[in-house]
Amino acid sequence: MQRLLSLSLLAFSGCLCTWAGIDRGLLALVPSGVNVVGSIDVTESRGSDFGQYLLSKQQVGDHGLEEMIVQTGFDPRRDLQHVLFANTATGDTRHSSFAIFARGTFDEERIRAAATAKNAKVENYQGVSMFVNRRDTNPTAFAFLDTGVAVMADLPTLQQIIANRMAPVALNSDLASRIEAVGSNNDAWFVALGQGGAFAQHMLNQAGPQAQAFKSVTQSSGGIRFGQVIEASFQATTRSPEDANALADVVRFLSSMVQMQSQEDPRAAILAPALNSMSLATAGNTVRFSVSIPEKSLEELADLHPRHARTR
Repeated sequence: MQRLLSLSLLAFSGCLCTWAGIDRGLLALVPSGVNVVGSIDVTESRGSDFGQYLLSKQQVGDHGLEEMIVQTGFDPRRDLQHVLFANTATGDTRHSSFAIFARGTFDEERIRAAATAKNAKVENYQGVSMFVNRRDTNPTAFAFLDTGVAVMADLPTLQQIIANRMAPVALNSDLASRIEAVGSNNDAWFVALGQGGAFAQHMLNQAGPQAQAFKSVTQSSGGIRFGQVIEASFQATTRSPEDANALADVVRFLSSMVQMQSQEDPRAAILAPALNSMSLATAGNTVRFSVSIPEKSLEELADLHPRHARTR
């Protein structure tokens, strides 16, 4: 199941959506203390032009996906409906908790058989069967919480989700209000309090001196809306107006660097027109920016990436 949901994430988190909205049933399962939430509506995504493009690229050649389908009977391209990600970032990213919720059509018996064949241990917790990977230092596990609802998480988080499933807890009010604002207006979206958890910390560590401006962010959110023109937007709240201006300057600098490389790098050449027309503004301690790119240009960009990766 860990591979099942991981492959689903890889297959669809890059952009497969046309009207994500909010799956309130999955959101109600999110445990307290979470400070990063993201969502993808996979069902609607299959109708978008870019969704169809990505699906066409995944029809053949992914032997790992094909093996998973044979073992579990689950094809995320067909059976996955909605995915919701939640993370609790702590000062020590090694112990950040996470949960991936999936709504779809699952052959539970085949998935159970595949999991136990891979040495997953079946453990009962408050009447729910958990399939636990005890080989890791920090065990992960998955469970079916209802018909068509599965969740994978680190073991303590999964136990918390199971314990609270009949009496949902309230999310942080700032997090909940941003989810309402961004979730209903985008096809794929995220909301983060603080600097966004382990993945964001890794990106900050790789960003060099410019990362200092991003460290001032106290809350961020973003989304993607698909169509003939794909629109991406981002909003960040910083500690002060001065920090907001510094962050905007970094965004302008990074944009100019990409545009300067457009003569040499085909990926930069595709992105340059969108960055040139980027909307970027500050208001007090808030930064907002958005870019638009033709759907066909995004297809070209996606086609370039694998070839670039093989030459490195």
